[in-house]
Amino acid sequence: MRSTFKVLFYTKNQSVKNGRVPIMGRITVNGQAVSFSCKKEVSIALWDAKANCANGKSTEARLLNQYLDNIKAQIAGHYQYICDHESFVTAKKVYSRYVGFGDGIHTLLGVFREQLDEYKIKIGKSKAQSTYDGLVYEYRSLVLFLKHKKGLDDINIEELDNRFIEDFYNWMLADRSIAKSTAFERINTMKWLMHIAIRKGWLRIHPFAEFSCIPEYKKRPFLSEEDLQKIIHVRLSYKRQQAIRDMFVFMCFTGLAYVDLKEITYKNIHTDSDGGTWLMGNRVKTGVAYVVKLLPIAIELIEKYRGVDDKKISPDRVFPVGDLSSMYDSLRIIGKKCDCSVEVTPHVGRHTFATLALLKGMPLETLQKVLGHKSILSTQVYAELINPKIAEDTDKICEKIGDAYKLVV
Repeated sequence: MRSTFKVLFYTKNQSVKNGRVPIMGRITVNGQAVSFSCKKEVSIALWDAKANCANGKSTEARLLNQYLDNIKAQIAGHYQYICDHESFVTAKKVYSRYVGFGDGIHTLLGVFREQLDEYKIKIGKSKAQSTYDGLVYEYRSLVLFLKHKKGLDDINIEELDNRFIEDFYNWMLADRSIAKSTAFERINTMKWLMHIAIRKGWLRIHPFAEFSCIPEYKKRPFLSEEDLQKIIHVRLSYKRQQAIRDMFVFMCFTGLAYVDLKEITYKNIHTDSDGGTWLMGNRVKTGVAYVVKLLPIAIELIEKYRGVDDKKISPDRVFPVGDLSSMYDSLRIIGKKCDCSVEVTPHVGRHTFATLALLKGMPLETLQKVLGHKSILSTQVYAELINPKIAEDTDKICEKIGDAYKLVV
């Protein structure tokens, strides 16, 4: 028995912009449908919903209807080919042949999956598990967008354009209530995937090059100097709590993140010709090098745990770092005991170091190298947290040149 087959076109009225709407297509085979974008827009007033085409004999209507007829003829040809050469036909098979999902064709999700596979192999070597988990979450978000907003299972990378990334960004903000900083990171991931496609010769032009957005980062919580003193001097009854407090303090004076603290060994510690002690390594998350000249309190903490192998992953590790959830729980208790002004978490140590360093005069460019940031934009976020320092520095300039320049009356 021959299958039922139909192709129709409709407008996506919920995406109206300046009185124009995107045109969508739908392939139906035996009651199962697949929708796709026709990559065309039409004025709402020009579209005939009953006839599934543009109304009238204007040049715009005539050219648009020719374009849609051509799509319909191509799809019908693919449908016939599958009927003649395969045992059964589905709407998805017809759509796949139409958009060219075959050998030598690269899809957005396919490119993403390939990168996920490459990352997975490198976990524990040059890539962190947390980075991989984040990419998996971004992949799932993209799948949802394609399915619920575009009506697609996947899309050929050659069909991607600025409108696609615009729609994805707006969907994240409006439909998913995602923070602008998170949406910004996911847009960067999409751009990164396209750069990979270009490098491999799958694309000639970056489809998202013209799109830009600005992140709005949440303010990083950090400890005041008073809070830090409380944590350093608080009396703790349990040995493990003491160790976690010590490791947190080390993070406050080095800027290390939890994953980096876990990885440092005595090979990462170096002494220069002047007797200065340095901590050098590469961040687990990004692979970017960091270098920190250690303060006396940080050196004391290293020596405190030298030769103490209990709970260390191996004797060459500097600290007995346990699992992250355990550190979270202990720091929350310690923070409450000290009546700290913010909730104490492992990453608050890194934020505390950054703000303390800036308050004491460390330049942003130096702090970027110490923290191992890829971009100084990440470091500049901390500058927004220290308005007192900005005011103080401005007052110093005013003292020196405040009366030197005056308007001519």
